[in-house]
Amino acid sequence: MTARAEQILATMLALDPLADLPRTGFLLRGVRPCESIADHSFGVAFVTMLFVDAIRAEGGTIDGERALRMALVHDAAEAKTGDVPMPNKTPRMTEALHELEATVVAKVLPPAQLELWTDAETGNSLEVRVVKAADKVQMMIKALAYGRQHRGNVDDFWSNPKNLDDRGIAVAREVFALLADASRG
Repeated sequence: MTARAEQILATMLALDPLADLPRTGFLLRGVRPCESIADHSFGVAFVTMLFVDAIRAEGGTIDGERALRMALVHDAAEAKTGDVPMPNKTPRMTEALHELEATVVAKVLPPAQLELWTDAETGNSLEVRVVKAADKVQMMIKALAYGRQHRGNVDDFWSNPKNLDDRGIAVAREVFALLADASRG
């Protein structure tokens, strides 16, 4: 067996818990069952793809492959740490969690994917901003869907301005406006 094959197997086994770990913010609001972290990561990757296509259709230039790769690894650390919802994070906890996540992904991800995760965490490129906006858009789409299904109490998602951060991405701003209208109607 090659080292490359062993690394692929080890990486996928390390990330496998993402499929069983729930998104804690929804769980805390009574949504049962709720999406897993893996479900969320897929949704973020899909929204990222749609944003990349929209940016290109508007004449913009973006490295779509890099953005999609970042979207796929953006929550990799949560395979070991679980999902810590934003309202529970103090600045000190956020700093400690980031250090823990960096240690976890350094052990779990191969070098190329580790570099993508690090860039997604610390960078400010167009690709990073697209992924961060897609992360919020996916979450709010899910909150809208759960609200429409009368599953849990997700109303407070709409009152937190951090949940509606478009990161300067025009198409994300447009989607947030549509989501806000839909949440009121």
